[in-house]
Amino acid sequence: MLLGGWSPAGQPARLQLARDGRWEDAVHVPMPVPERAARAVLAGAGDADADLAVEVEWLGTPVAFVGARRGRESDVEAFAHGVVRAVGPAPWKPAAALAALAGGAPSRPAEIELGAANAWRSVGPLRLWTGGEGRAPGDIASLLGARPELAVCRVPVALEVAFAAPRSCWVGVEVSERTPAGHAVSASRVAALLDGLLAG
Repeated sequence: MLLGGWSPAGQPARLQLARDGRWEDAVHVPMPVPERAARAVLAGAGDADADLAVEVEWLGTPVAFVGARRGRESDVEAFAHGVVRAVGPAPWKPAAALAALAGGAPSRPAEIELGAANAWRSVGPLRLWTGGEGRAPGDIASLLGARPELAVCRVPVALEVAFAAPRSCWVGVEVSERTPAGHAVSASRVAALLDGLLAG
């Protein structure tokens, strides 16, 4: 898995909710979140047919997150139940939180992107791989060279693996390092992670 042997033990975590992919305007709630509070936050996020996505984010070093998007209207209660399970009492384990949010454990990646954490839309992601492609996209350094605002970004940059089922969901981990110029992405680190993810 993308997070490998990384452990969130001892790191603060929070629940994030975003409407229409606007993570820049996300609602943040420190974890643990009692069931009644989690359901109230979900209810306040919009109608059953609203485009709503939820993440559990660990705020340590590196930043890491798992998330899912709510599906059709009939999925509302199942999604709420998964959120309640993901954000209750510690310990919060990434694989368990992802499975709770997604409605089961995802298996086959649909795409892999680089993006600015909590600024995915405003900075814009860089697609590295789409399901069905057999290998990584080539020279990561060249791809980053064409996206200087992502190569050295104002916020941490994460590598995100997205899945289509059981519902739209994802897992991400920071691949940038803070420097005086901003959060710089290591092309070699990204390439190594991609090689591991796409091996076999």
